[in-house]
Amino acid sequence: MQSTTLKREAKKAIEELSDEKIKVAIDFMDYLKEKEEMEATLEILSSHELMAQIEEAEKAIKKGKLDEFIPWGKVKRNV
Repeated sequence: MQSTTLKREAKKAIEELSDEKIKVAIDFMDYLKEKEEMEATLEILSSHELMAQIEEAEKAIKKGKLDEFIPWGKVKRNV
């Protein structure tokens, strides 16, 4: 099912809930979002390659080698 269809169904379901149930639904969605973020963090932490790259970048920053990095604004525009 497409994302837009799912979101439309979710909005329809929310409209039929009481305020108390909407609060419960929001809490559950927050839980799911946090869980998803935690899973992504654990994936990064378990990758030896990614952790090595992060450590290398941190060392370069501490040494003041900022010219080795691409400004975030440029990265965002190219994605």
